[in-house]
Amino acid sequence: MANKVARKVAKKVLVALELNPEIASEVLVKARAMCEPDDELSVITVVDPTTLAYTVDPTMTGKMMRSSYDQAMLSARDQLVELCEPYNITPEQCDVRYGRIAHEVHQALEEGQFDVLVLGSHGRSGWRRLLGSVASSILHGVPVDTWVVKIGKMADDANG
Repeated sequence: MANKVARKVAKKVLVALELNPEIASEVLVKARAMCEPDDELSVITVVDPTTLAYTVDPTMTGKMMRSSYDQAMLSARDQLVELCEPYNITPEQCDVRYGRIAHEVHQALEEGQFDVLVLGSHGRSGWRRLLGSVASSILHGVPVDTWVVKIGKMADDANG
């Protein structure tokens, strides 16, 4: 009988980030800690159309609106690359998309054939949860195993 050697297969991991340095740092630290050295890590952030809509002047022309969109996407890319750099995540591993956050994350998971999703959650409860949650919208129907990092957990651990 042949001796079978179990070989660990590298996972493709997608990390969904907010462009908030404290939140991104917590999620990236946990993602790196949960991944094996051979795992392939990619990062995504999504520019939500409602964010851009609140910054647009109704008197803008189409060309001005396009410029505003281009600037928002460029700014998001620069921020994402800067947030990922300390974690040895290259610009090629960073993806910035525009649209509904849950839809874009789900689409990226399918397109990239990822095995795992990592995202942060504030873990709100009560009336704040009724207002909706980006993490909840992503988790609904997510097609892969998902690791949820509770935001604020690292600070809570450090304080006691």
